[in-house]
Amino acid sequence: MTERHTAEELERRREEFVVQAKAAFDQMFGQDGKNGLVTFTDREDRACEATDALARWLLEEHLAWDEAKEPGVRVECPICGGPVGHESAEEAASERRELHTRRGKIEYERAARRCPRCRKVFSPPGRAVEAGDGRVQPAAAAED
Repeated sequence: MTERHTAEELERRREEFVVQAKAAFDQMFGQDGKNGLVTFTDREDRACEATDALARWLLEEHLAWDEAKEPGVRVECPICGGPVGHESAEEAASERRELHTRRGKIEYERAARRCPRCRKVFSPPGRAVEAGDGRVQPAAAAED
């Protein structure tokens, strides 16, 4: 996350997380402290569902703050090194992506640029989010 995010924005997200966590607690315990859960398997399944949902929420929110979501108006093509630009950030395209994580599917938005020389689509700044070992790998340019 970058410095461009304010303390107020961070606090608002924290409050949103608390709402999500309270809902997970209510899903587990309900009004009577049991919420119809009898067997250990029932309890474990519900706890896993609730915490997986929290994990997916955290991932989606964190990705929404990633600078790769909007790298700027001008970027370099990772193939030819030439400039790829737009008149304004509003003209620059972004695309909705799905990622299958260890906690289930999440969706996030990511910048997408098309080099007029290479005619390749890429995600600036030339890095892609990858599920698995947590490492970020160089993005492969997509064909037309």
